Amino acid sequence: MNELNGNTVTLAYPLPTRDSPVKLTPLSILYPGAMWEAQGKTVFYWDERFDDPDQLDEWILRSTDFATSAFTGYQCGQAAKLLKRAKRMNPAITTHLGGYHARLLPEQCRQEPYVDEVWTERSYGEHLFPYNDRTRHHFSRTDMQYYTSRGCPFPCTFCALRSPWEPKPIGDLERELKTIHADVGFREISFSDPNIGFGVWKDDLGTHRMNRVERMRDIGRIMRDLKVRWDGNIRSPYLTPEMVEALAEGNCYSLEIGCESGDDHYLRKVIKKGHGVDAIRQAARNVRGSGISIMYSFLAYAPWETEEQRRNTYDLIDWIVDTDPKARVSLYRFAPYPGSPLYDDAVAGRGTGYGCEQFVPPRNMEEWGRLRLMVSPIYWIAGLCFRADNTRANFHGDDYKLIEPYVELAKRKWAARDLEEFPCEEVERLVQGQVFKANAKVAQSFQVAGA
Repeated sequence: MNELNGNTVTLAYPLPTRDSPVKLTPLSILYPGAMWEAQGKTVFYWDERFDDPDQLDEWILRSTDFATSAFTGYQCGQAAKLLKRAKRMNPAITTHLGGYHARLLPEQCRQEPYVDEVWTERSYGEHLFPYNDRTRHHFSRTDMQYYTSRGCPFPCTFCALRSPWEPKPIGDLERELKTIHADVGFREISFSDPNIGFGVWKDDLGTHRMNRVERMRDIGRIMRDLKVRWDGNIRSPYLTPEMVEALAEGNCYSLEIGCESGDDHYLRKVIKKGHGVDAIRQAARNVRGSGISIMYSFLAYAPWETEEQRRNTYDLIDWIVDTDPKARVSLYRFAPYPGSPLYDDAVAGRGTGYGCEQFVPPRNMEEWGRLRLMVSPIYWIAGLCFRADNTRANFHGDDYKLIEPYVELAKRKWAARDLEEFPCEEVERLVQGQVFKANAKVAQSFQVAGA
């Protein structure tokens, strides 16, 4: 990547979602910031979830460059607003856009009148340690997030983010986490790896292969030393009894596995997941009673999926929650992400029908931000039925009475397989209000603590 012109950079983290109670560390601005600080530049870090817009304006006026990062969807619209704000406040500033959306649609991003530079690299600054006096408060006020590896090489046809897998050396991981923990004292951490346990990678010295169970034991040793529990993402075939034992002993309390479908043909031949339904069922059996809660993630209404195959997904979800008492389930409506084979099918109208319509791609970032990707009746019905952790995190105490009627409605609709209609907008307004209120409380408490 070319060095930025000038010496002062403002990095802004756009609001990632309307409705999630999760407040993860904004690594997408912290790692690039570490890179620019290593080049001798002064970097300001601003987070839309918590920070004062007036502070952003002050920094924009003092900066030669403004950079932000966005994931395709809602965050694109928020990033567009911030980039426009920077250009309006300081017309001479050079604006930069990075993140997954810039990687997936670089030419479209370059056409935006408020974007000067587009970063298409897979990663930037992730070999550095992004923790210092300027970034400490971004770790201390958020739900701790870090990574132990990068990339996922599997060719799932709904995903555009296939990339080589690369682990962070255990020694580096231990040193960095213990340094942060000594200051911040976090009790939980989310590892943001797309695939924490793959185990094969290449570098200049050749191809390397590690024992994934031993890798989890090494990570678990660090977590036990810190007295911290952790969650992450893993593939269902990896959850052997030996792996589950290593994870449980290593303070893992939660995992997400991408199940996608409950139909064997659709998993193997259309999505090309690399395994079938039996692997999902066996994972549920193996993890039952371990103390680890699995979030089983599914999608529906994708190209080539029939109504019967979708019903198989619903039936598998019922089997999972009956088998694994600690199971949580998410069910997303198919989101057509550029660069994936199923996106190309959706745009061309191939395999549509059975509830999946031909997709008309947005023309710019603001239009991507207005899309209701993944959000639909099945999203809310399944979420309210099988994600009580999120619901309780948003609606504390007496506030739960606000959402309780919708939870009961969702349960009735799921039991009846009446999944085509739901008062989504009403629920979204309730949840969004709770999230904004919680974020404001975090911001206020941090300001008081720093006063």
